[in-house]
Amino acid sequence: MNTYTEKDAELNPLDALREEHTEMRTALNKFGNILKKISDGVSDSELNEISQYLDKDVELHFKREEDALFPVLGNYIGIETGPINVMLIEHNSCRELTGDLKKRIEGKDYKSAASAGKALIELLSEHEDKEDGILFQIAEMQLSRDEKQDIMKKMITIN
Repeated sequence: MNTYTEKDAELNPLDALREEHTEMRTALNKFGNILKKISDGVSDSELNEISQYLDKDVELHFKREEDALFPVLGNYIGIETGPINVMLIEHNSCRELTGDLKKRIEGKDYKSAASAGKALIELLSEHEDKEDGILFQIAEMQLSRDEKQDIMKKMITIN
């Protein structure tokens, strides 16, 4: 996942988050390929790579949305109901599935780990599509240039 610095302050935060989605899709495809061969045996390093990616990169992406984008966009469309609320619920569902997946991997229950992983991939993929196709479109229409700069500045602090 990208690490942003002060030189990135002029970036559109929505473009930056979309780029993170592209990176996540690539990682999820790789993850899916690993899960397909899990019953044939995969290395612990491959499974550890998945766990680390989910713990570090996906969580970092969620925090950027939750702490930088959602509060500002929420001023326009609310947080307790509507699209932001749905995204927050899905973030928590992804966290729960990640915890379940990691427990199954640690317990070497690979068949159920593959099932849990597939559910997580599906949820994350659908989630990213909703953000790209709905939430970020709303944000592009609602947020001013200054608000976008403020969001990006906040995202820079979340690394």
